[in-house]
Amino acid sequence: MVNDSNITLLGVGNILLTDEGLGVHVVRQMEEEYSFSPEINIVDGGTMGMELLSYMRGMTKLLLVDAVNGGETPGTVYEFPHQQTEDYFTGNISVHEVGMQDILRIRALQEKPLEDATVIGVEPESLDIGLMPTETVQAALPEVKQRIIRQLETWGIEVTEITEVTER
Repeated sequence: MVNDSNITLLGVGNILLTDEGLGVHVVRQMEEEYSFSPEINIVDGGTMGMELLSYMRGMTKLLLVDAVNGGETPGTVYEFPHQQTEDYFTGNISVHEVGMQDILRIRALQEKPLEDATVIGVEPESLDIGLMPTETVQAALPEVKQRIIRQLETWGIEVTEITEVTER
């Protein structure tokens, strides 16, 4: 979903490589399970590179979900607040080469710098071919979602769980 919001929830990763696709799986689940008021941009960035710039016009806050190769036990959840996001991108601890640092630098040349950015990720257990994250990483997803919700609420977004209405 892309709208005029200045807040973007961006999931990146390759969904064909088990835990590498975690960011995409999480943002898809967030879009299905929650509503946001005011609305936010939810972007399945997959393995896009510079194409992501078109989704970042007018964005002032970025919440990036990614697999993070930080050297901890698989399933470890990481969170890098705004001050540490530059270290995240320059340290090349993203498991894939999405070029986010370059994308954000180009975006900063085109527009004002981001007001705030947070990266939330999980240490992968496997990068083997497979369509779903490993059980270890899947077990971390509820915590990832709670961290996303907490950050969005800090930015003034009301997050409501979507409950299905059943007919009688």
